[in-house]
Amino acid sequence: MSDKKEKNQIDIFKSVKSEALTELTPELLESGLDLITESDVLKDIPVFGIGFKGYSLYKKITESFFTKKLLKFLIELNEIPLSDRENFINELESKNETNKAGEKLLITLNRLNDDEKATIIGKLFKKTIIGKLEYKDFNRLTYIIDNAYIEDLKLLENNYHLGYISDDIKSNLHQIGLIKQSISDVKRQKQFQIRVGGNGDDVQPKLIYKINDIGSKFIEFGFDK
Repeated sequence: MSDKKEKNQIDIFKSVKSEALTELTPELLESGLDLITESDVLKDIPVFGIGFKGYSLYKKITESFFTKKLLKFLIELNEIPLSDRENFINELESKNETNKAGEKLLITLNRLNDDEKATIIGKLFKKTIIGKLEYKDFNRLTYIIDNAYIEDLKLLENNYHLGYISDDIKSNLHQIGLIKQSISDVKRQKQFQIRVGGNGDDVQPKLIYKINDIGSKFIEFGFDK
């Protein structure tokens, strides 16, 4: 890789390969912003390190909300062996995908309207690095999470059958791409009503919602402890 390309490489993926990730702990998130930005651990992580080199950039990179989202994302990766993280990023580099993908991921993390979304994306990226989730599915789920309401997403935890979720929320989840929608079979409904003693005249079509393939992956990997 040329010096120029190395200099311009997006730091989010350099950070994924950083040995300092193993020293990140949830307790750091409970610290005040001043303590966080003074942390020696963060200074060793490239995406934060660039922010400690100048006041104006420092102000941008260490806005508390953005910093918290970055930390929540990276903390999910701290138990992955360094060699696995390096191999994954090196594979992206071999396909010339790191700059574009890294920039897209960093922009998405910055745009997230809830820091819990950063944790979910971190969990999904962890599963991508260790080979349980395809990179294309990670990208799709990241887009979905960015455009979703966090409380709607949380209703899906361990809820493959969509229990106790209102039709309005199911409709929202369908619109963002996590569940599929179909119309009930009116003819079969009428036949059932007649069999149980009704006349079938009041049967109306209704919407049926079921989790789809990408939704199943979200439930399986997005809430993994």
